Amino acid sequence: MFRRLAAWWLLGLALVLAGCGKSPEPAPQAAAKADAPAGPQGAFTVLAGSELKDVAPALEQAATAAGVPLKLSYAGTLEMVERINAGEQYDAILPPNGAYPALALANKPLAREKLFYSRVALGVKAPVLQKLGWDKAPPTWADIARAAAQGRLRYGMTNPASSNTGMSALFAVASAVAGKTEDLDAREVNAKVLKDFLSGQKLTAGSSGWLAEAFEREPGAVDALVNYEAVILRLNEKLPAADRLTLVYPRDGVISADYPLMLLSAARRADYDRLVAQFKAPAFQGQPLRQAQLRPASPEAQASPALPTAPVVELSFPNRLEVIDAVLSAYQSDLRRPATSIFVLDVSGSMKGARLAQMKEALKLLSGAEASAASQRYAAFQARERVLLIPFSGLVGQPARVQFAAGDLQAASARVLAYADSLVADGGTAIYDALTLAQQQARQELRADPERFVSIVLLTDGANTAGRDWAAFEREQRMARDGGAPLVRVFPIIFGEAQSGEMQALAALTGGRAFDARNTGKSGLPLVFKEIRGYQ
Repeated sequence: MFRRLAAWWLLGLALVLAGCGKSPEPAPQAAAKADAPAGPQGAFTVLAGSELKDVAPALEQAATAAGVPLKLSYAGTLEMVERINAGEQYDAILPPNGAYPALALANKPLAREKLFYSRVALGVKAPVLQKLGWDKAPPTWADIARAAAQGRLRYGMTNPASSNTGMSALFAVASAVAGKTEDLDAREVNAKVLKDFLSGQKLTAGSSGWLAEAFEREPGAVDALVNYEAVILRLNEKLPAADRLTLVYPRDGVISADYPLMLLSAARRADYDRLVAQFKAPAFQGQPLRQAQLRPASPEAQASPALPTAPVVELSFPNRLEVIDAVLSAYQSDLRRPATSIFVLDVSGSMKGARLAQMKEALKLLSGAEASAASQRYAAFQARERVLLIPFSGLVGQPARVQFAAGDLQAASARVLAYADSLVADGGTAIYDALTLAQQQARQELRADPERFVSIVLLTDGANTAGRDWAAFEREQRMARDGGAPLVRVFPIIFGEAQSGEMQALAALTGGRAFDARNTGKSGLPLVFKEIRGYQ
Protein backbone atom coordinates (compact mmCIF):
# COMPACT_ATOMS: atom_id res chain seq x y z
CA MET A 1 0.00 0.00 0.00
CA PHE A 2 2.73 2.48 0.92
CA ARG A 3 4.66 1.76 -2.30
CA ARG A 4 1.57 2.85 -4.29
CA LEU A 5 1.05 5.90 -2.09
CA ALA A 6 4.68 6.93 -2.37
CA ALA A 7 4.54 6.72 -6.16
CA TRP A 8 1.28 8.70 -6.23
CA TRP A 9 2.57 11.50 -4.06
CA LEU A 10 5.92 11.67 -5.85
CA LEU A 11 3.98 12.26 -9.06
CA GLY A 12 1.75 14.86 -7.39
CA LEU A 13 4.70 16.70 -5.92
CA ALA A 14 6.53 16.65 -9.23
CA LEU A 15 3.55 18.30 -10.91
CA VAL A 16 3.26 20.91 -8.15
CA LEU A 17 6.97 21.68 -8.25
CA ALA A 18 6.93 21.86 -12.03
CA GLY A 19 4.27 24.54 -11.79
CA CYS A 20 5.54 26.65 -8.92
CA GLY A 21 8.88 25.40 -7.69
CA LYS A 22 11.27 26.38 -10.47
CA SER A 23 12.11 29.72 -8.94
CA PRO A 24 10.20 30.28 -5.69
CA GLU A 25 9.59 33.98 -5.22
CA PRO A 26 7.98 35.89 -2.39
CA ALA A 27 4.32 36.75 -2.92
CA PRO A 28 3.74 40.31 -4.18
CA GLN A 29 4.08 42.81 -1.37
CA ALA A 30 0.70 44.43 -2.00
CA ALA A 31 -1.13 41.13 -1.57
CA ALA A 32 0.89 40.18 1.48
CA LYS A 33 0.22 43.45 3.24
CA ALA A 34 -3.51 42.96 2.92
CA ASP A 35 -3.30 39.86 5.12
CA ALA A 36 -0.56 41.06 7.47
CA PRO A 37 -1.36 40.69 11.18
CA ALA A 38 -2.35 43.81 13.03
CA GLY A 39 0.07 44.93 15.73
CA PRO A 40 1.88 47.90 17.16
CA GLN A 41 4.12 49.86 14.81
CA GLY A 42 7.50 48.17 14.63
CA ALA A 43 6.37 45.01 16.42
CA PHE A 44 8.28 41.84 15.61
CA THR A 45 5.54 39.52 14.37
CA VAL A 46 5.74 35.80 15.12
CA LEU A 47 3.38 33.01 14.09
CA ALA A 48 3.73 30.40 16.84
CA GLY A 49 2.38 26.99 17.82
CA SER A 50 -0.96 27.28 19.63
CA GLU A 51 0.28 25.35 22.69
CA LEU A 52 2.64 28.25 23.50
CA LYS A 53 -0.12 30.56 24.74
CA ASP A 54 0.83 29.67 28.33
CA VAL A 55 4.41 30.81 27.65
CA ALA A 56 3.39 34.02 25.86
CA PRO A 57 3.78 36.32 28.91
CA ALA A 58 7.36 35.13 29.48
CA LEU A 59 8.19 35.52 25.77
CA GLU A 60 6.76 39.04 25.75
CA GLN A 61 8.64 39.98 28.92
CA ALA A 62 11.92 38.78 27.39
CA ALA A 63 11.16 40.73 24.21
CA THR A 64 10.56 43.87 26.26
CA ALA A 65 13.97 43.38 27.88
CA ALA A 66 15.44 43.12 24.37
CA GLY A 67 13.77 46.39 23.39
CA VAL A 68 11.76 44.68 20.65
CA PRO A 69 7.93 44.76 20.86
CA LEU A 70 6.59 41.26 20.17
CA LYS A 71 3.28 40.40 18.47
CA LEU A 72 2.33 36.71 18.70
CA SER A 73 -0.27 34.94 16.56
CA TYR A 74 -1.01 31.22 16.63
CA ALA A 75 -1.52 28.38 14.13
CA GLY A 76 -0.89 24.69 13.65
CA THR A 77 2.25 23.65 11.79
CA LEU A 78 0.57 22.79 8.47
CA GLU A 79 -1.56 25.93 8.55
CA MET A 80 1.52 27.98 9.44
CA VAL A 81 3.33 26.85 6.30
CA GLU A 82 0.26 27.32 4.10
CA ARG A 83 -0.31 30.88 5.32
CA ILE A 84 3.30 31.93 4.80
CA ASN A 85 3.42 30.36 1.33
CA ALA A 86 0.15 32.15 0.47
CA GLY A 87 1.78 35.52 1.12
CA GLU A 88 1.00 36.40 4.74
CA GLN A 89 3.95 38.30 6.18
CA TYR A 90 5.49 37.51 9.55
CA ASP A 91 8.98 38.32 10.70
CA ALA A 92 9.45 34.81 12.11
CA ILE A 93 7.67 31.58 12.94
CA LEU A 94 7.97 29.51 16.11
CA PRO A 95 6.68 26.01 15.30
CA PRO A 96 7.01 23.09 17.73
CA ASN A 97 9.24 21.29 15.24
CA GLY A 98 11.16 22.91 12.42
CA ALA A 99 11.47 19.84 10.20
CA TYR A 100 8.24 20.23 8.22
CA PRO A 101 8.48 24.03 7.72
CA ALA A 102 12.09 23.68 6.59
CA LEU A 103 10.93 21.27 3.88
CA ALA A 104 7.66 22.90 2.87
CA LEU A 105 8.26 26.67 2.96
CA ALA A 106 8.75 28.09 -0.54
CA ASN A 107 11.29 30.61 0.80
CA LYS A 108 13.54 28.94 3.32
CA PRO A 109 14.12 30.51 6.75
CA LEU A 110 17.13 32.83 6.96
CA ALA A 111 18.09 31.67 10.45
CA ARG A 112 16.82 29.27 13.10
CA GLU A 113 17.57 29.01 16.82
CA LYS A 114 16.12 26.36 19.12
CA LEU A 115 14.68 27.95 22.26
CA PHE A 116 13.44 25.02 24.38
CA TYR A 117 12.34 21.39 24.11
CA SER A 118 9.50 19.06 25.01
CA ARG A 119 9.36 15.35 24.26
CA VAL A 120 6.18 13.84 22.84
CA ALA A 121 5.40 11.16 25.40
CA LEU A 122 2.68 8.79 26.54
CA GLY A 123 1.03 9.65 29.86
CA VAL A 124 -0.61 6.57 31.44
CA LYS A 125 -2.77 6.15 34.54
CA ALA A 126 -0.95 4.22 37.28
CA PRO A 127 -3.32 1.19 37.47
CA VAL A 128 -3.14 0.66 33.70
CA LEU A 129 0.63 1.15 33.75
CA GLN A 130 0.98 -1.60 36.37
CA LYS A 131 -1.47 -3.94 34.64
CA LEU A 132 0.53 -3.69 31.43
CA GLY A 133 3.84 -4.13 33.27
CA TRP A 134 5.19 -0.84 32.00
CA ASP A 135 6.00 0.33 35.52
CA LYS A 136 8.86 -2.20 35.49
CA ALA A 137 10.25 -1.56 32.01
CA PRO A 138 9.24 0.94 29.32
CA PRO A 139 7.45 -0.56 26.31
CA THR A 140 8.36 -0.30 22.66
CA TRP A 141 5.99 1.38 20.25
CA ALA A 142 5.09 -2.09 18.95
CA ASP A 143 4.15 -3.08 22.53
CA ILE A 144 1.90 -0.02 22.75
CA ALA A 145 0.29 -0.87 19.40
CA ARG A 146 -0.30 -4.46 20.55
CA ALA A 147 -1.94 -3.32 23.80
CA ALA A 148 -4.17 -0.94 21.83
CA ALA A 149 -5.21 -3.64 19.35
CA GLN A 150 -6.04 -6.01 22.24
CA GLY A 151 -8.29 -3.39 23.83
CA ARG A 152 -6.04 -2.99 26.87
CA LEU A 153 -5.09 0.64 26.18
CA ARG A 154 -7.52 3.47 25.34
CA TYR A 155 -5.82 6.78 24.71
CA GLY A 156 -6.36 10.31 23.46
CA MET A 157 -4.17 11.91 20.77
CA THR A 158 -4.41 14.90 18.48
CA ASN A 159 -5.14 14.49 14.78
CA PRO A 160 -1.78 13.87 13.02
CA ALA A 161 -3.01 15.79 9.97
CA SER A 162 -3.54 18.98 11.97
CA SER A 163 -1.34 18.87 15.09
CA ASN A 164 2.35 18.28 15.75
CA THR A 165 1.91 15.91 18.71
CA GLY A 166 -0.22 13.44 16.77
CA MET A 167 2.05 13.69 13.74
CA SER A 168 5.16 13.19 15.90
CA ALA A 169 3.67 10.10 17.54
CA LEU A 170 2.63 8.63 14.18
CA PHE A 171 6.11 9.04 12.74
CA ALA A 172 7.73 7.81 15.97
CA VAL A 173 5.77 4.56 15.68
CA ALA A 174 6.59 4.22 11.98
CA SER A 175 10.30 4.97 12.45
CA ALA A 176 10.79 2.83 15.56
CA VAL A 177 9.09 -0.23 14.06
CA ALA A 178 11.18 0.19 10.89
CA GLY A 179 14.33 0.47 13.00
CA LYS A 180 15.14 3.90 11.57
CA THR A 181 16.18 6.86 13.71
CA GLU A 182 16.24 9.05 10.59
CA ASP A 183 15.59 9.06 6.83
CA LEU A 184 12.39 6.99 6.96
CA ASP A 185 11.15 5.77 3.57
CA ALA A 186 7.45 5.22 2.85
CA ARG A 187 8.17 1.63 1.74
CA GLU A 188 9.52 0.87 5.23
CA VAL A 189 6.29 1.81 7.02
CA ASN A 190 4.44 -1.09 8.65
CA ALA A 191 0.79 -0.24 8.01
CA LYS A 192 -0.53 -3.04 10.25
CA VAL A 193 1.33 -1.79 13.32
CA LEU A 194 0.15 1.77 12.67
CA LYS A 195 -3.44 0.56 12.31
CA ASP A 196 -3.13 -1.45 15.55
CA PHE A 197 -1.75 1.62 17.32
CA LEU A 198 -4.53 3.88 16.04
CA SER A 199 -7.24 1.39 17.03
CA GLY A 200 -6.69 2.44 20.66
CA GLN A 201 -7.36 6.13 19.98
CA LYS A 202 -10.72 6.91 21.59
CA LEU A 203 -10.35 10.70 21.85
CA THR A 204 -9.18 13.04 19.12
CA ALA A 205 -8.54 16.79 19.00
CA GLY A 206 -7.18 19.50 16.79
CA SER A 207 -4.81 20.90 19.42
CA SER A 208 -2.71 19.59 22.30
CA GLY A 209 -4.18 22.10 24.75
CA TRP A 210 -7.80 21.17 24.03
CA LEU A 211 -6.93 17.47 24.31
CA ALA A 212 -5.63 18.08 27.84
CA GLU A 213 -8.74 20.11 28.71
CA ALA A 214 -10.99 17.29 27.44
CA PHE A 215 -9.15 14.79 29.64
CA GLU A 216 -9.45 17.11 32.63
CA ARG A 217 -13.24 17.34 32.10
CA GLU A 218 -13.71 13.60 31.59
CA PRO A 219 -10.67 11.62 32.84
CA GLY A 220 -12.58 8.34 32.78
CA ALA A 221 -12.93 8.41 28.98
CA VAL A 222 -9.40 7.12 28.30
CA ASP A 223 -6.48 5.47 30.10
CA ALA A 224 -3.72 7.58 28.60
CA LEU A 225 -2.77 10.63 26.54
CA VAL A 226 -0.19 11.15 23.82
CA ASN A 227 1.00 14.72 24.31
CA TYR A 228 3.97 16.92 25.08
CA GLU A 229 5.54 15.96 28.40
CA ALA A 230 5.17 19.62 29.42
CA VAL A 231 1.41 19.56 28.78
CA ILE A 232 1.01 16.27 30.68
CA LEU A 233 2.93 17.56 33.70
CA ARG A 234 0.96 20.82 33.77
CA LEU A 235 -2.24 18.79 33.47
CA ASN A 236 -1.25 16.61 36.44
CA GLU A 237 -1.12 19.74 38.60
CA LYS A 238 -4.89 20.15 38.07
CA LEU A 239 -5.95 16.50 38.47
CA PRO A 240 -6.85 14.44 41.55
CA ALA A 241 -4.21 11.84 42.41
CA ALA A 242 -6.23 8.93 40.99
CA ASP A 243 -6.34 10.48 37.51
CA ARG A 244 -2.75 11.68 37.21
CA LEU A 245 -0.64 10.36 34.37
CA THR A 246 2.81 8.78 34.56
CA LEU A 247 5.18 9.75 31.76
CA VAL A 248 6.23 6.83 29.56
CA TYR A 249 8.97 7.17 26.95
CA PRO A 250 9.01 4.16 24.57
CA ARG A 251 12.43 2.60 24.71
CA ASP A 252 12.86 2.60 20.92
CA GLY A 253 12.57 6.36 20.73
CA VAL A 254 10.53 9.56 20.72
CA ILE A 255 10.34 12.70 18.60
CA SER A 256 10.90 15.91 20.54
CA ALA A 257 9.56 19.37 19.85
CA ASP A 258 12.57 21.69 19.62
CA TYR A 259 10.77 25.02 19.11
CA PRO A 260 13.06 26.84 16.65
CA LEU A 261 12.56 30.56 16.15
CA MET A 262 12.86 30.74 12.34
CA LEU A 263 13.61 34.14 10.78
CA LEU A 264 11.71 35.01 7.60
CA SER A 265 12.36 38.75 7.21
CA ALA A 266 15.89 39.85 6.33
CA ALA A 267 15.05 43.41 7.40
CA ARG A 268 14.48 42.24 10.99
CA ARG A 269 17.76 40.34 11.41
CA ALA A 270 19.09 42.70 14.09
CA ASP A 271 15.84 42.47 16.09
CA TYR A 272 15.89 38.69 15.68
CA ASP A 273 19.40 38.52 17.11
CA ARG A 274 18.40 40.68 20.09
CA LEU A 275 15.36 38.50 20.76
CA VAL A 276 17.35 35.27 20.55
CA ALA A 277 19.91 36.66 22.99
CA GLN A 278 17.16 37.36 25.53
CA PHE A 279 15.36 34.07 24.92
CA LYS A 280 18.64 32.21 25.56
CA ALA A 281 19.50 34.31 28.63
CA PRO A 282 19.20 32.86 32.17
CA ALA A 283 16.19 35.05 33.01
CA PHE A 284 14.08 33.25 30.39
CA GLN A 285 15.78 29.84 30.33
CA GLY A 286 15.40 29.48 34.09
CA GLN A 287 12.23 29.96 36.10
CA PRO A 288 9.79 30.63 33.20
CA LEU A 289 10.70 27.35 31.49
CA ARG A 290 10.76 25.41 34.77
CA GLN A 291 7.27 26.68 35.54
CA ALA A 292 6.08 25.65 32.05
CA GLN A 293 7.78 22.21 32.37
CA LEU A 294 9.83 22.90 29.22
CA ARG A 295 13.42 21.73 28.83
CA PRO A 296 15.84 24.67 28.41
CA ALA A 297 18.06 24.95 25.35
CA SER A 298 20.84 26.43 27.47
CA PRO A 299 23.00 23.70 29.07
CA GLU A 300 23.65 25.98 32.05
CA ALA A 301 19.95 26.30 32.91
CA GLN A 302 18.35 23.90 35.37
CA ALA A 303 15.24 22.07 34.17
CA SER A 304 12.17 21.38 36.28
CA PRO A 305 12.78 18.51 38.73
CA ALA A 306 9.54 16.92 37.47
CA LEU A 307 11.16 16.23 34.08
CA PRO A 308 12.84 12.81 33.87
CA THR A 309 16.59 12.95 33.31
CA ALA A 310 17.14 9.45 31.89
CA PRO A 311 18.37 9.55 28.28
CA VAL A 312 16.01 8.54 25.48
CA VAL A 313 16.49 7.55 21.85
CA GLU A 314 15.76 10.59 19.70
CA LEU A 315 13.95 9.89 16.43
CA SER A 316 13.75 12.32 13.52
CA PHE A 317 10.94 13.50 11.30
CA PRO A 318 11.14 12.16 7.73
CA ASN A 319 13.34 14.43 5.65
CA ARG A 320 11.26 14.19 2.46
CA LEU A 321 7.85 15.71 1.83
CA GLU A 322 6.65 12.73 -0.21
CA VAL A 323 7.11 10.45 2.81
CA ILE A 324 5.16 12.80 5.09
CA ASP A 325 2.38 13.11 2.51
CA ALA A 326 2.18 9.36 1.90
CA VAL A 327 1.89 8.47 5.59
CA LEU A 328 -0.59 11.25 6.45
CA SER A 329 -2.72 10.40 3.42
CA ALA A 330 -2.76 6.74 4.42
CA TYR A 331 -3.69 7.78 7.95
CA GLN A 332 -6.70 9.72 6.66
CA SER A 333 -7.93 7.19 4.12
CA ASP A 334 -7.11 3.81 5.63
CA LEU A 335 -5.35 3.70 9.01
CA ARG A 336 -7.45 5.83 11.36
CA ARG A 337 -10.81 4.83 12.78
CA PRO A 338 -13.56 5.90 10.35
CA ALA A 339 -15.68 8.94 11.15
CA THR A 340 -19.24 10.13 10.85
CA SER A 341 -19.40 13.92 10.59
CA ILE A 342 -22.80 15.58 11.08
CA PHE A 343 -23.25 19.19 9.94
CA VAL A 344 -26.31 21.10 11.20
CA LEU A 345 -26.70 24.07 8.86
CA ASP A 346 -28.75 27.23 9.42
CA VAL A 347 -30.63 28.26 6.26
CA SER A 348 -32.96 30.76 7.93
CA GLY A 349 -33.76 34.09 6.29
CA SER A 350 -30.91 35.90 8.05
CA MET A 351 -28.41 33.70 6.18
CA LYS A 352 -29.34 35.24 2.80
CA GLY A 353 -26.57 36.77 0.75
CA ALA A 354 -22.94 36.76 1.87
CA ARG A 355 -23.46 34.45 4.84
CA LEU A 356 -25.00 31.67 2.79
CA ALA A 357 -22.25 32.17 0.19
CA GLN A 358 -19.61 31.67 2.88
CA MET A 359 -21.30 28.49 4.08
CA LYS A 360 -21.39 27.14 0.53
CA GLU A 361 -17.71 28.00 0.13
CA ALA A 362 -16.91 26.11 3.34
CA LEU A 363 -18.79 23.02 2.11
CA LYS A 364 -16.93 23.29 -1.19
CA LEU A 365 -13.63 23.28 0.73
CA LEU A 366 -14.62 20.18 2.72
CA SER A 367 -15.79 18.39 -0.43
CA GLY A 368 -12.19 18.34 -1.65
CA ALA A 369 -13.10 19.92 -4.98
CA GLU A 370 -10.18 22.36 -4.80
CA ALA A 371 -7.75 20.69 -2.40
CA SER A 372 -4.36 21.93 -3.58
CA ALA A 373 -2.47 22.74 -0.35
CA ALA A 374 -1.65 19.93 2.10
CA SER A 375 -3.89 21.27 4.85
CA GLN A 376 -6.79 21.51 2.37
CA ARG A 377 -6.32 17.89 1.32
CA TYR A 378 -6.29 16.72 4.92
CA ALA A 379 -9.33 18.86 5.82
CA ALA A 380 -11.43 17.40 3.00
CA PHE A 381 -13.86 14.54 3.58
CA GLN A 382 -11.93 11.27 3.50
CA ALA A 383 -12.41 7.70 2.33
CA ARG A 384 -14.65 5.68 4.70
CA GLU A 385 -16.14 8.89 6.12
CA ARG A 386 -19.91 9.25 6.38
CA VAL A 387 -21.29 12.80 6.14
CA LEU A 388 -24.77 13.86 7.27
CA LEU A 389 -26.03 17.32 6.29
CA ILE A 390 -29.06 18.59 8.24
CA PRO A 391 -30.52 21.93 7.09
CA PHE A 392 -32.89 23.91 9.26
CA SER A 393 -34.86 27.14 9.28
CA GLY A 394 -38.18 27.30 11.16
CA LEU A 395 -38.47 23.57 10.46
CA VAL A 396 -35.80 20.88 10.24
CA GLY A 397 -35.08 19.54 6.77
CA GLN A 398 -34.49 15.96 5.71
CA PRO A 399 -30.90 14.81 6.43
CA ALA A 400 -28.74 14.25 3.35
CA ARG A 401 -26.35 11.31 3.74
CA VAL A 402 -23.16 11.09 1.67
CA GLN A 403 -20.83 8.09 1.94
CA PHE A 404 -17.23 8.73 0.90
CA ALA A 405 -16.33 5.23 -0.27
CA ALA A 406 -12.75 4.58 -1.36
CA GLY A 407 -13.65 4.09 -5.03
CA ASP A 408 -16.31 6.79 -5.17
CA LEU A 409 -14.66 9.92 -3.73
CA GLN A 410 -15.18 12.10 -6.80
CA ALA A 411 -18.87 11.25 -7.04
CA ALA A 412 -19.35 11.83 -3.30
CA SER A 413 -17.61 15.20 -3.60
CA ALA A 414 -19.94 16.12 -6.46
CA ARG A 415 -22.97 15.25 -4.31
CA VAL A 416 -21.78 17.60 -1.55
CA LEU A 417 -21.23 20.38 -4.10
CA ALA A 418 -24.69 19.87 -5.59
CA TYR A 419 -26.21 19.88 -2.11
CA ALA A 420 -24.45 23.15 -1.24
CA ASP A 421 -25.63 24.77 -4.47
CA SER A 422 -29.24 23.76 -3.70
CA LEU A 423 -29.41 25.54 -0.33
CA VAL A 424 -31.79 28.51 -0.13
CA ALA A 425 -32.14 30.78 2.92
CA ASP A 426 -35.64 31.54 4.21
CA GLY A 427 -37.75 31.34 7.38
CA GLY A 428 -37.12 31.12 11.13
CA THR A 429 -34.48 29.38 13.26
CA ALA A 430 -35.19 26.05 15.01
CA ILE A 431 -31.69 25.41 16.35
CA TYR A 432 -32.53 22.92 19.09
CA ASP A 433 -35.02 20.88 17.09
CA ALA A 434 -32.25 20.41 14.51
CA LEU A 435 -29.72 19.47 17.21
CA THR A 436 -32.15 16.98 18.72
CA LEU A 437 -32.38 15.22 15.36
CA ALA A 438 -28.58 15.38 15.02
CA GLN A 439 -28.10 13.69 18.41
CA GLN A 440 -30.61 10.98 17.43
CA GLN A 441 -28.75 10.36 14.17
CA ALA A 442 -25.40 10.33 15.99
CA ARG A 443 -26.62 7.70 18.46
CA GLN A 444 -27.83 5.53 15.60
CA GLU A 445 -24.37 5.76 14.06
CA LEU A 446 -22.71 4.70 17.32
CA ARG A 447 -25.12 1.81 17.82
CA ALA A 448 -24.37 0.56 14.32
CA ASP A 449 -20.59 0.98 14.72
CA PRO A 450 -19.26 1.84 18.21
CA GLU A 451 -15.75 2.26 16.78
CA ARG A 452 -16.60 5.30 14.67
CA PHE A 453 -15.60 8.84 15.62
CA VAL A 454 -18.94 10.67 15.58
CA SER A 455 -19.22 14.46 15.95
CA ILE A 456 -21.70 17.25 15.28
CA VAL A 457 -20.90 20.70 13.87
CA LEU A 458 -23.54 23.44 14.27
CA LEU A 459 -23.50 26.61 12.19
CA THR A 460 -26.04 29.29 13.07
CA ASP A 461 -26.05 33.07 12.74
CA GLY A 462 -28.85 33.98 15.13
CA ALA A 463 -31.04 33.23 18.13
CA ASN A 464 -33.49 30.33 18.35
CA THR A 465 -36.97 31.46 17.20
CA ALA A 466 -38.87 28.20 16.67
CA GLY A 467 -39.34 24.80 18.28
CA ARG A 468 -37.85 23.76 21.62
CA ASP A 469 -35.63 26.29 23.41
CA TRP A 470 -32.18 25.86 24.99
CA ALA A 471 -33.58 24.97 28.42
CA ALA A 472 -35.77 22.19 27.00
CA PHE A 473 -32.95 20.82 24.85
CA GLU A 474 -30.51 20.83 27.78
CA ARG A 475 -33.01 19.07 30.03
CA GLU A 476 -33.80 16.40 27.43
CA GLN A 477 -30.15 15.70 26.64
CA ARG A 478 -29.15 15.45 30.30
CA MET A 479 -32.01 12.99 30.87
CA ALA A 480 -30.90 10.94 27.87
CA ARG A 481 -27.31 10.90 29.13
CA ASP A 482 -28.41 9.91 32.64
CA GLY A 483 -30.36 7.08 31.04
CA GLY A 484 -27.20 5.72 29.43
CA ALA A 485 -27.42 7.29 25.96
CA PRO A 486 -24.19 8.83 24.64
CA LEU A 487 -24.11 12.61 24.32
CA VAL A 488 -22.14 13.27 21.15
CA ARG A 489 -19.78 16.24 21.09
CA VAL A 490 -21.11 19.38 19.41
CA PHE A 491 -18.78 21.97 17.90
CA PRO A 492 -20.85 25.15 17.48
CA ILE A 493 -19.67 27.92 15.18
CA ILE A 494 -20.55 31.39 16.46
CA PHE A 495 -21.47 33.38 13.36
CA GLY A 496 -23.32 36.62 12.75
CA GLU A 497 -25.67 37.35 15.66
CA ALA A 498 -25.52 33.84 17.16
CA GLN A 499 -26.00 33.69 20.94
CA SER A 500 -22.43 33.29 22.17
CA GLY A 501 -23.43 32.32 25.72
CA GLU A 502 -25.74 29.53 24.56
CA MET A 503 -23.17 28.25 22.08
CA GLN A 504 -20.49 28.09 24.79
CA ALA A 505 -22.96 26.31 27.10
CA LEU A 506 -23.81 23.85 24.33
CA ALA A 507 -20.13 23.03 23.83
CA ALA A 508 -19.65 22.59 27.59
CA LEU A 509 -22.72 20.32 27.89
CA THR A 510 -21.55 17.97 25.15
CA GLY A 511 -17.78 18.15 25.71
CA GLY A 512 -17.17 20.01 22.45
CA ARG A 513 -15.61 23.36 21.68
CA ALA A 514 -17.11 26.60 20.36
CA PHE A 515 -15.44 28.35 17.41
CA ASP A 516 -15.91 32.06 16.76
CA ALA A 517 -16.21 32.99 13.08
CA ARG A 518 -17.24 36.62 13.68
CA ASN A 519 -14.96 39.42 12.54
CA THR A 520 -12.79 37.03 10.53
CA GLY A 521 -13.45 38.44 7.07
CA LYS A 522 -14.91 36.72 4.04
CA SER A 523 -12.56 33.72 4.31
CA GLY A 524 -13.18 33.24 8.04
CA LEU A 525 -15.96 30.64 7.88
CA PRO A 526 -14.13 28.23 5.53
CA LEU A 527 -11.03 28.51 7.74
CA VAL A 528 -13.07 27.69 10.86
CA PHE A 529 -14.62 24.67 9.13
CA LYS A 530 -11.11 23.54 8.23
CA GLU A 531 -9.92 23.94 11.81
CA ILE A 532 -12.84 21.92 13.16
CA ARG A 533 -11.82 19.00 10.94
CA GLY A 534 -8.94 18.37 13.31
CA TYR A 535 -11.52 17.40 15.95
CA GLN A 536 -13.38 14.92 13.74
